[in-house]
Amino acid sequence: MVLRRLRAAARPSVQLERHPDEMPKDGLFTAPLRITRLEALEPEPHEGRTRVTFLVEVKDVEDKRCSDVAVDATVRGPEREATVQATTDMFGRVRLRMTGPPGAYEVEVLEVAAKALAWDRDAGPISASITVAD
Repeated sequence: MVLRRLRAAARPSVQLERHPDEMPKDGLFTAPLRITRLEALEPEPHEGRTRVTFLVEVKDVEDKRCSDVAVDATVRGPEREATVQATTDMFGRVRLRMTGPPGAYEVEVLEVAAKALAWDRDAGPISASITVAD
């Protein structure tokens, strides 16, 4: 019985305070994602044609890599246009490729989605292009 009284006396009282909604939030479900890098890599020859690769990198507001994020984009080339969806790797990157003849190639990111996280479309680049010469 004496031991219980000592334990009770040794515990400090704790009072929890509510987090006001007016304060800025950077929590997991409130901070938006952003594209920090979007560029065309050096074109490569591929079976008598040209392969163009676009690199997209997604990070959060704390500049941490975001893996397993879906990226929807439209890739355009001289012969065709394709809407694709890919998932970022453990480095927060995805590579979008198109093979075709020399000419102009372009990528436009349409959506970046990760469950409840939002994408800040205005916080980074959303398109890139490259022209491949003959």
